[in-house]
Amino acid sequence: MTTCEVYGLRVRQARLLRRMTAKEVLAKMGWSGARLTRMERAETVELAVQDVDHLSEVLRFPAEFFTTAPVSRVEPSDLSFRAPKAMTAAEKNRMAQVMALSGDFLLQLHAAQKLPPLLIEPRPTLDPVAAAAAAREMLNVGPDAPIADLTHLMERSGIPVMMRSERFGSQGLEGNSRGRLEKHLGCSVWIGEFRERPLVASRELDSWERTRWTLAHELGHLMLHRNAGEMTDEREQEASRFASEFLAPYAHASASLRSAPSLVNLLPVKMKWGISLGALLRHFYESGAMDEHRYETLRKQLYTRVNPDTGFTWGRTEPGWDDRLPERPRLMSRWVEAVYGTKSVQALAARRLILPVDVIGELMVGQRGPAQKAVATPASAAAPSVTGRRGAVVEVDFAGAHRSRQA
Repeated sequence: MTTCEVYGLRVRQARLLRRMTAKEVLAKMGWSGARLTRMERAETVELAVQDVDHLSEVLRFPAEFFTTAPVSRVEPSDLSFRAPKAMTAAEKNRMAQVMALSGDFLLQLHAAQKLPPLLIEPRPTLDPVAAAAAAREMLNVGPDAPIADLTHLMERSGIPVMMRSERFGSQGLEGNSRGRLEKHLGCSVWIGEFRERPLVASRELDSWERTRWTLAHELGHLMLHRNAGEMTDEREQEASRFASEFLAPYAHASASLRSAPSLVNLLPVKMKWGISLGALLRHFYESGAMDEHRYETLRKQLYTRVNPDTGFTWGRTEPGWDDRLPERPRLMSRWVEAVYGTKSVQALAARRLILPVDVIGELMVGQRGPAQKAVATPASAAAPSVTGRRGAVVEVDFAGAHRSRQA
């Protein structure tokens, strides 16, 4: 009987991305017992070619995917985020494998055309404020310089960014309009065989303030918590402290204030440095510019004062909430064009794919650049939406796939 060598992790990745349980796959394959579990835990298994073809049909992944060695190996404990209590183990596992496949995708692009070199070097021994100053120096940003586009700065410094517009509780990508939105805002992980390159993921948000804050927070994790294991409250606070100081170094951000901080006199600081009032309040409090009583008073004002333009409190939509477009990544889409020399979705889709087109679309959602097509995303009922600020999907070939090895 002709057989193929199948990678167990690839089977697990495909099943998780299709949101199928082991029981469902077993039933569709006509298998019994713990066969699938043993397969997913094994490095490789020999599988009859007809079983590989059947598995390909059930999981809707090309057969070549299962015979291609994975490079980036990511587990939930590797992700630098605190999972919400409502997040199931299956959702955590799925997210880890999305990051792993994104990492493999980037590494394939890198093999064809080198990505920007990584400019940051983790500094786990530094306190968050010192680490923020070190990061600015590494990224060639002066201590007194506001960062106009943080996403672009990170990407040109070798830190790819991907956007997530996932909803939990839906059945597969086709049902992505159902279910609840992901509760976490972002995460980061080190990808590659030796975990040599960082990858940041952010939920696709309409808020420019929250988008920048999330990316700065994840940069803090990359600088401070490489290989630190499960995130703790203390590590989350360190990453938040880093984010504030990185976006708005206190010594320079506070220089324009001629009186004690207030919501009104902090507004120009917010707009200059690109950081929310809520984050500024905490930043100035932690930096010693106000005592706890003043801090709590201003926070109360933030969440009771109503923005007449939106009907929400300033805590939900601060003044200036719509003065900027939310930042969107572009490195992956630019590299797709550089590697394949085309902006045509049809031309790219005609190539032999190791990943299904819908999965490639999920990895590329939110990327702006070549080979775009609009993605319709329902506006959130919980906050004002910003028309026309959504991302785009590009369908691409996943180059370098190994052919099935037959014995």
